[in-house]
Amino acid sequence: MKRTPRAIVLAYSIGSIGTGIYLTAPSVLLLYYLTQVLGVSPALAGLAVFIPRLWDLATDPYMGAVSDRTRSRFGRRRPYLLAGAVLTALSFGFLFSAPQLEGELANFVYVLIIYILSATAYTIFAVPYLSMPAEMSEDADERASIMAYRMSFAMTGVLAGAALAPALVAYFGGGRAGFSAMSWVLAAVCAVTMLAAFSGTARAPDITSGKRTNGERRLLAPFRHPGFSLLAAAYFLQLAGLGAFTGAVPYMVTQVMARGESDISTVFLALLGGTLVSLFLWERLARRFGKMRAYFAAAFVTLVGAVAILPVVGPQSWRALIVCTSAVGFGFGGLQLLPFAMLTDLIQEARRKGDDAAGAFTGVWTAMEKGGLAVGPLAVGLILSIGGFAAGAAEQTTGAVRAVRLALAFAPSLFIALSLPAILKFNRI
Repeated sequence: MKRTPRAIVLAYSIGSIGTGIYLTAPSVLLLYYLTQVLGVSPALAGLAVFIPRLWDLATDPYMGAVSDRTRSRFGRRRPYLLAGAVLTALSFGFLFSAPQLEGELANFVYVLIIYILSATAYTIFAVPYLSMPAEMSEDADERASIMAYRMSFAMTGVLAGAALAPALVAYFGGGRAGFSAMSWVLAAVCAVTMLAAFSGTARAPDITSGKRTNGERRLLAPFRHPGFSLLAAAYFLQLAGLGAFTGAVPYMVTQVMARGESDISTVFLALLGGTLVSLFLWERLARRFGKMRAYFAAAFVTLVGAVAILPVVGPQSWRALIVCTSAVGFGFGGLQLLPFAMLTDLIQEARRKGDDAAGAFTGVWTAMEKGGLAVGPLAVGLILSIGGFAAGAAEQTTGAVRAVRLALAFAPSLFIALSLPAILKFNRI
């Protein structure tokens, strides 16, 4: 069987630096930006992060179906990589560049509108982009290898979105000016890496047949195949756990650990360092013991790391927080890699049964991905609001500080635990 050229795999994977930045920076900083810079209440800020993801529930599957039926000299997927790369970068720059507006409602509306437009731009790129690995090879192990490469570059993007972004905010002086400068620097990185994926995949193999799934059958293709809904539900829940964790970290660092915003980067370096170290290990474990056993092992490691954060109560526990976060990152590496590898297997199985609709599958999948990453910050916003967290306040009450700790340790653990019955049932199909 002809292997996918490594140069193409690497060129394709570089695009995930941009997707990692785009998905992570808002998950980490947008809620914090809204509450601490724009003065929006936590509950309302959580809605600003969440509502655009409801829009994604409609646009992502539609985009997948559109790319499935596209015919062009660039192929089915690549025209959208070009358009999406430019639009995503521009809209990301404006997201953290709110003008001076009076009142929390005006700031809420600005961020909400820009985020909806930005989410649409990202959908144009991401859904066709994520459809491509399933079409590069018929070999399940090679597809898993392609995903491991993609995820390693994605984690580099996540590192930039989670660790470099707070450092850039601090470097540029914090506040509105700091967030705005950070967003345009990272927007440029998104543009370059996403466009590299477009240009570098011009000769990417495409194993799909000439026979296409049409119309309504294409849109409904994912739900005709046993296991897809269960796998997507599990992925949604574990990403909600990741979104809750990343959304709560800035508050944990500044309000519980009593450290500056620049130290947010240190925690995310620990999280993403653990993830990067683990990716190819989880791939090897999946080859040897099966994807499902590796998934449960990854979930166990993540749960242990998150629960261990509960006793972390103050600045004296800084090192303990770093160690626990590294463990969470190590587990999340498997929780990110393995479900997508299982998805490519489902897409291949569907193709053999006559449904050549990789875009429809990944459209629903990316909607679940972005929805999960938005539900997490929404949960954090609600927990902080119930705990009495005051937006923009330099000091918080004891109840608000306790709410931050619960949001960081309890919410991710709950979401990941809820994902396990779905993945277990998926294994039995």
